[in-house]
Amino acid sequence: MSNPRGAQDTQTTGTTSPRPNLTGDPQDATYTTAPAVGEQPPVTVEPVGTGTAPGPIADDTDLGTGTAGETNLGAGTGGEYYSPRDVDGDGNVDLIHTRIEGVETITHIDEDGSITLVEQDTDGNGTYETGIAPTATGIRLAEDLDDDGTVDLATHLDPATGAPVRQDVIEGGRITDTRLDTTADGNPDVHLIDSNGDGRFDTALLDTDLDGITNDTLVDTNGDGTFDLRTADTDNDGTQESFDTATDGHLGSIEQFEALIPAEDHYHEQAGTYPAETPTEQTATDLA
Repeated sequence: MSNPRGAQDTQTTGTTSPRPNLTGDPQDATYTTAPAVGEQPPVTVEPVGTGTAPGPIADDTDLGTGTAGETNLGAGTGGEYYSPRDVDGDGNVDLIHTRIEGVETITHIDEDGSITLVEQDTDGNGTYETGIAPTATGIRLAEDLDDDGTVDLATHLDPATGAPVRQDVIEGGRITDTRLDTTADGNPDVHLIDSNGDGRFDTALLDTDLDGITNDTLVDTNGDGTFDLRTADTDNDGTQESFDTATDGHLGSIEQFEALIPAEDHYHEQAGTYPAETPTEQTATDLA
């Protein structure tokens, strides 16, 4: 895959950009006609995560403050366009703004030329509600479903196949519901729920035979990290017929399922299950 900066940045090296219209406020950028077929193709979300180095792990809840309407990114243009920007004046392209088939896209480029974040306004309402960014273990697709400026749904994708391996529901800045595909068959088989809003999962719904029907439900009713209630669907009719209680921990603990979530993930920070690391400083426009 070609490096997006190498493909687009024809500037000479130096401490300042020789193209001042690419530097500073996006409203001062030079807008150009979209490349013709056969020329440099427009940036799409496909290259995310395939750069020379992984980008920063984005925070789960901050969508940033930039919107297409606020920054006037499409002012004076009526169709498709392609606009590389050197926003810090160092002579290198830092982001590329495009409108392709009506979809506004901002592609953020790291110092080494790798793509670290792709933001899109897919519904054309002037708000960038979708963001795709590489993580340490794959690719994360974040969506603001109600345009309130925060992520509501985050889907983690396998970097090789693009298949979803985990999906998080986020409410009030916390992950409250996670579905995991532990067998890579395309269907979630573990469903974790934080039912009391304390930041840690307390319920696990398991599809043990991979037929789409929950076979076992494990619940930690007292918040001690171990399951003390189990219900089961013994005849696979979709109804839980039997139950079991325990006080000795033999039903297992939530830790066995938390271990399926990467240690550096935001969930462990909110649940207090792993030491939290100081997050890297995020760009104000990062859709994460």
